[in-house]
Amino acid sequence: MKKKKINLSTTQNEQIDSISNLFSILSHPVRIKILWILKKKGELSVHELQNELKVSQSNASQHLSVLKTHKLLIEERKGKEVFYSLKESKKLSKVLASAIHLVSYQIAANSELLSTYTELMSYWA
Repeated sequence: MKKKKINLSTTQNEQIDSISNLFSILSHPVRIKILWILKKKGELSVHELQNELKVSQSNASQHLSVLKTHKLLIEERKGKEVFYSLKESKKLSKVLASAIHLVSYQIAANSELLSTYTELMSYWA
C-alpha cells in the first residue's frame, strides 16, 4: 500500500513552525509556573514572582523576558519596580487548558495528581 505524499503550502508550514515555536516557549516548567501564578494572582513584580517560584531574580527575569518577547506577558514599570501580567489571550488559555486536560487523562490512575491537574484546569477554563 502506497502512502500518499502530502505537500504543505508555505502558509501551512509557517503555521506548523509557529505552533512548534509556541510549544518550545511553553516547554520549560518555570515558564508554565509563571503563567499559572499570574493567571491565579494577577499582576506581580519580578521580586514577587521570584519569591513564588523560589528561583533567583536573574532566572526569573530570563524566563519573563522569553514570555514577554513572545507577547504572552505585559510589562509595566511602576517607579523602580517592573510588574508583569498575562496578556489577555483566550487562545493561550485554551492551549494550556487542553494540555492540562490531556495530562490529567494520562495520569488518571493517580488520584492525588489528578486532583492537582483538576485544580490547574479550573484556572485555565
